[in-house]
Amino acid sequence: GGEHFKFRGDDDVWVFINGSLALDLGGIHTPLAGSVALDDLQLTRGAPATLDLFFAERQPFMSNFRVETEIQLQPVGSCTVWGDPHAIAFDSAASQEAGTPPSIVDVFGHGDMWIVKSALVSIQGRYGPTQWTENGLSATLALAVGGPFLKGHVLVIEARDGQITWDGESILQEFPSDWSVQDLIKVQYHEVEQPIDKAQLHRPIHGIDVELPLGVTLTVNRWSKHLDLIIRMRPQAGGQDGHCGNHNGDALDDTVDLIKGRMELRVAKNDLLFPKPSAFGRDAEPKVRELSVCAPNVRAKAEAQCTKSLGSKAIGQVLEACIFDRCFGGEGFEA
Repeated sequence: GGEHFKFRGDDDVWVFINGSLALDLGGIHTPLAGSVALDDLQLTRGAPATLDLFFAERQPFMSNFRVETEIQLQPVGSCTVWGDPHAIAFDSAASQEAGTPPSIVDVFGHGDMWIVKSALVSIQGRYGPTQWTENGLSATLALAVGGPFLKGHVLVIEARDGQITWDGESILQEFPSDWSVQDLIKVQYHEVEQPIDKAQLHRPIHGIDVELPLGVTLTVNRWSKHLDLIIRMRPQAGGQDGHCGNHNGDALDDTVDLIKGRMELRVAKNDLLFPKPSAFGRDAEPKVRELSVCAPNVRAKAEAQCTKSLGSKAIGQVLEACIFDRCFGGEGFEA
């Protein structure tokens, strides 16, 4: 409590808090000052809120812009889950933007796993083998989203050999198509130009864009047998964890061993968002494969393809993960 947002400058400035206009200094003008007291906005103390600022300078000179606030601003982070499945966790993605090569969190086990677990937001992944993955390695077969932020509703996205459901009812049966529930969820199912997994060559790419409360968004590539996905969200009040890490600003504490030390990655039966448990939940943990056992001719082809597809991002663990998928996922994995 007691926070303010103060601005002084020119020209247009509009500030929206939780989607409602809170400060309006629109128009061409000399420097003006305005402020918003958050205690006057009937916000819930301790609950996350969104702040959107729009600014336009209409002159080529004499620009003024000053912001003062006690608000603890949390930027939106992203987590990418793709392939076998690998994850660039929220904090690793942030360090990548700062120029540090990202680290990869690999979870090769089968079953229903926590991708994001927090008090309000629950995102679960169903990991299991496909007809192409070798020696029992996994891919993301389905995704389930629920929790209090969805008011008890559950969205499930399966690969193209399955369906997309809302509370168990099939939606988005046509491609392309749109679907929404007012003030809760908006989904667009359409063809996209670029895949999340840059080494994927199959076209067309069936993409799903999902807008959810609390500024959470999902981007999903829906392949014939598996999913690739990007989750964008702010750090959650009270903390979070899962395959995408704890989103606390420290990329070093999001190794798979440290995550497993903090929490049980497998989803307990009473927390399950999927309508029934995974058929692969009792499978033995697959043996981790090393790139050294990839056939030399297959690895050479994979490395060439990944280097070309990833471009400037073809470094470190990102390149290794791409080569890994091409070595052990098989040619058909791309479809």
